[in-house]
Amino acid sequence: MESYTYEATTKEGNVMKGTIQAVSERFAIDQIQDMGYFPLKVSRAEKEKAFDMDALPFLRSRVTEKDIMTFTYQLGVLLDAGFTLDKALSVLLDLSEKKALKSLIKEILSHIKSGKSLSESLSKFPSVFPLFYVNMVKAGETGGFLEETISRMAVYLENSQALKEDIRSALIYPLVLSIVGGAAVVVLLTFVVPKFTMIFSDMGTALPLPTIILLAVSNGLRHYWWVILLFVLGVFFCLRYYLKNESGRRWWDGLKFKLPLFGKLYKEAAVANFARTFGTLLKSGVPILNALQIVKGTLRSERLAEIISSVRDGVKKGRGISEPLKNSDIFPPIAVHMVIVGEETGRLDEMLFKIAERFDSEVRTTVKRLLSLLEPVLILSMGVVVGFIVVAMLMAIFSINELPF
Repeated sequence: MESYTYEATTKEGNVMKGTIQAVSERFAIDQIQDMGYFPLKVSRAEKEKAFDMDALPFLRSRVTEKDIMTFTYQLGVLLDAGFTLDKALSVLLDLSEKKALKSLIKEILSHIKSGKSLSESLSKFPSVFPLFYVNMVKAGETGGFLEETISRMAVYLENSQALKEDIRSALIYPLVLSIVGGAAVVVLLTFVVPKFTMIFSDMGTALPLPTIILLAVSNGLRHYWWVILLFVLGVFFCLRYYLKNESGRRWWDGLKFKLPLFGKLYKEAAVANFARTFGTLLKSGVPILNALQIVKGTLRSERLAEIISSVRDGVKKGRGISEPLKNSDIFPPIAVHMVIVGEETGRLDEMLFKIAERFDSEVRTTVKRLLSLLEPVLILSMGVVVGFIVVAMLMAIFSINELPF
């Protein structure tokens, strides 16, 4: 998600400036037009303008999602207990032990005491509190149910964090296995195999082909490791630069949903994220058109943003949201059917929560299946590599007996 600064005119002819988050410049222009403004100039914002530098420099790198989840939960508890907003923030300021979070709460409290609303105060830090979060709080303030909105937001963040933690925990073992196995192979090639090089140096062409290949790889790794390192870093930074451009993002955005095995996981995660975010906004009283606009702004996929744009256009014309979802190749039939039921029964927010729960479960199941497949593949791959090294060395040793003396 990128930040874009814009200049636009209102219907009355007044010029206004602002910052908006979108996956590309084109979608930023769409969002500005959806707000009823006429964009004059749209450009990507500099990184340092993504948040208030005077207030909390480099805040994003120190305040984590878990910190915000804890802050939201505690704020909801205090508001439900009858504390006023400024009193609740003062209590959290005293309770916070993390310096960055303490500074954040202090700045928010300062804005509150100066007469600004909570949503206005949070909007000063878009790199910490995304548009989705700010708009939910604003809807709660407008509807007079801020306490309920904050509590619901805490549940939303907790569910999102729990899913991320489950996936991270599941990836620990394959990651450790890859690091340890890779390190073992590097040690064999750089320290163990060279010990035999002196023994085989005078054997010339009498060496078996696997041994020649092994010695060539070992010598290349020992003497040209810096070339390999530079090549890997070059590929990494070139790919990273390409994916930051709009053409690169669109290429990756289209590819990730078509990847074997992982494409299904991306689709399930996208559906769960859309349903949870959209349902939470509707439950908090945000109008459906505004909710769809906010959801589109929080998505990190241009393809999904295009689908949400078509959904929003359909809602404007009175066609509902199920038809555009049905025509897409990302939302599965069961999700579309549940949306249809929600529209017909007037319980769309509840059905969206059920969709999110179902596909969160699907994501966890898919991750487990992928890992159950990945672990034996990693073990087998390491075994093949180590086995090749051992066989190549043994073949060379056995071939010594075949040399004429």
